[in-house]
Amino acid sequence: MATQDQFLTTGAFASRAGIPTSSVTKLIREGKIKAEKKSGKWMIAPDQLQARALKDSVQPGKKAAKPARPKSTASKPAPAPKGKSAKAKPGAGKTYSVAEFAALTYLTEFGVIQWLKQGRVSGRQVSGGQWQIDAANLEVPDVKRLVRQ
Repeated sequence: MATQDQFLTTGAFASRAGIPTSSVTKLIREGKIKAEKKSGKWMIAPDQLQARALKDSVQPGKKAAKPARPKSTASKPAPAPKGKSAKAKPGAGKTYSVAEFAALTYLTEFGVIQWLKQGRVSGRQVSGGQWQIDAANLEVPDVKRLVRQ
């Protein structure tokens, strides 16, 4: 490897390679980048920037393997993960406010809002920013088991 003052820390290496520091550490652990630990820090020779494993693992200038986060708006809940039960269609039938829906279930008002954001229940925001939750959500299995008797 290179002399002591030519070594790069994981942060400096990540900056030059255009990847996150966590990706550099992961590549070191996987053995795709050669590095030495000195005084508790990984030290990497600059010639490792050209390492084939680095090019195969991460494209320089782009973030590594971080899934793209969809842009969410306040009026639309996030889509539910696949494999979950079918959800009620927004706008169909009676609706409840967050407080009313919480009173009908064992969810708190905070929990109802979280479930809206996660897409576990469907609803929409009306003027003034208030949420209206569709009554059909009471028949969704995840919610149905939480309905107060």
